[in-house]
Amino acid sequence: MARVALLLAAALVAASASAPSRGAEAAKPRLRVDALRPLVVVGTGFRAGETVRVTANADEGFGAKSDEAGSAGRIYVRFAKLKLGRCSEYVISAKGDEGSRATLRSVPPPCGIDR
Repeated sequence: MARVALLLAAALVAASASAPSRGAEAAKPRLRVDALRPLVVVGTGFRAGETVRVTANADEGFGAKSDEAGSAGRIYVRFAKLKLGRCSEYVISAKGDEGSRATLRSVPPPCGIDR
């Protein structure tokens, strides 16, 4: 019985040593819109040096650009010809060449004729 408990304890220690700690986990890639006119997208949590292709599909049009993630995993993409309004609906996707992915969908405020 004591031998089984010792083996179980050793297995738990080995498993916890091989698992990354909370602080060591890679950040999950995320996107945010920094500006609408023109559309500027900022991404974080990508792998350093990873080439990330960002596509923006909106009511006003479509755009695609690439950027290389910096040492902190950050990307910055400016769509000079894509200008969105406050009520625009859009989907922005980012796919890195090392497997990182992120998607952002708009949730526009209620727009239209006020009653």
